[in-house]
Amino acid sequence: MVEALVYAYFYLVLYSFLGWICESTYVSIPKGHFVNRGFFYGPYIPIYGFGSLIALYPLLPFQNNPLIIFFLGSFLCSVMEYITSWVMEKLFHMRWWDYSYRKYNINGRVCLLNSTLFGLMLLALVYVVHPFAKHLVTSIPFVYTVCFLGVFTIGWSIDFVFTLISLMRRKHVLEKMRADVEEFQAQFEANVQMGLSEIEQSKEERQARKEKRREEFELWVSQQENLQSRLNRFHENMENIVAMKKSHLSSAFPERHVSEEFKELKRIADEMHEKFK
Repeated sequence: MVEALVYAYFYLVLYSFLGWICESTYVSIPKGHFVNRGFFYGPYIPIYGFGSLIALYPLLPFQNNPLIIFFLGSFLCSVMEYITSWVMEKLFHMRWWDYSYRKYNINGRVCLLNSTLFGLMLLALVYVVHPFAKHLVTSIPFVYTVCFLGVFTIGWSIDFVFTLISLMRRKHVLEKMRADVEEFQAQFEANVQMGLSEIEQSKEERQARKEKRREEFELWVSQQENLQSRLNRFHENMENIVAMKKSHLSSAFPERHVSEEFKELKRIADEMHEKFK
């Protein structure tokens, strides 16, 4: 039992590494330069490792039927990708990948093309890659395998901590940006005594009022000398957001964008930062 768990963990590591190679290559070629894909700093993407284990263990009874491996495997991997996207967005206010521009997508989190590729990769894994990998892994003395996994786990744990710190820092600056803008807006509304009701207004009227309110808000901010210290703190936080564009996570996910609840606030914050810095 212990030996089986150790080998399962080794396959998780191995296929996380191979998945990183495939994903980084898939993204790097269109970009014309190398992209270190994945949340972690190291060369591994665990979602591929877990996806591989789905094909190697839960689907083990169906390995004599390639169609089941393809369709059920691609479905399970797509479910895992969808859940990962949703959880990461809710936790860190960021949509890390978005397939909205592709045909047959579901909320931009999964798409038919990627699901098909998942199925094809699982077929290659089950019938080509894994038999060779299994022979190679079982030929290595078991004690060496355990030692390697021990060292790897320590490194992966350190990587996980630094990645989590980076993600939490991103979350903090986004939440601070939202708090700053909402605080400015709240004081603006209180000063000019303008309501927010838009009942019985057409879409065009609402948009025109929204634009007019935004212009008045920006003018009001520029005239409030007593807000200077708060604006300075706001600009410092916005510079932190700009600096994050040079981080590993930003390079790994060039198509990322803030979640829907932050989009309008981010646009306002960017304009304020540009005009008043």
